[in-house]
Amino acid sequence: MNEYDVLVIGGGAAGLSAALVLSRARRRVAVVDNGRPRNAPASHMHGFLSRDGTAPAGLLSKGRDEVIGYGGDIISGAVTDLEGGFRATLADGTTILARRVLVTTGLRDEIPDVPGLADRWGRDVLHCPYCHGYEVRDQPLGVLGGDEDAVAHALLIRQWSSDLILFTDARSLTPEQHKTLAARGILSRPWFDGGS
Repeated sequence: MNEYDVLVIGGGAAGLSAALVLSRARRRVAVVDNGRPRNAPASHMHGFLSRDGTAPAGLLSKGRDEVIGYGGDIISGAVTDLEGGFRATLADGTTILARRVLVTTGLRDEIPDVPGLADRWGRDVLHCPYCHGYEVRDQPLGVLGGDEDAVAHALLIRQWSSDLILFTDARSLTPEQHKTLAARGILSRPWFDGGS
């Protein structure tokens, strides 16, 4: 049985940063990571001080090396069960005990069921304007979605391009949302007919 002061679940930038600080504070730390970071499809990441343009895998590799250098453990796997008192069971049956647990699993994207979209995710279909907006600035851009969040996203994306279309189920937008989009020069077009 493995016993740690802190178990970090998730080995992305946040989890590795926490593990680095905790390891330097002389805590016995383990990071359990499934090796599937959100930004894996992206060839480069941006907006990360001193690492702008770095491949995401390169940042994580360097981070793991730093944590290991201070005595932290990196464990490949996934936590499938976590019991009170912090007893974690991994998918392979390994059990880890920890006094504290830090969950840094981050976000998971829900990719719309549009043929071909998943294959282009993180490459031509971008999920983060702050990560990739500069690289596509002043190009024709589109936002896919039909809810309030998609309208807000389109309004945000507008700062990177004046040529922007919100692709939506036209019936899902309110007259006020159409007016707000039009005032910012954002067109809205249906991307599907909703089955009619």
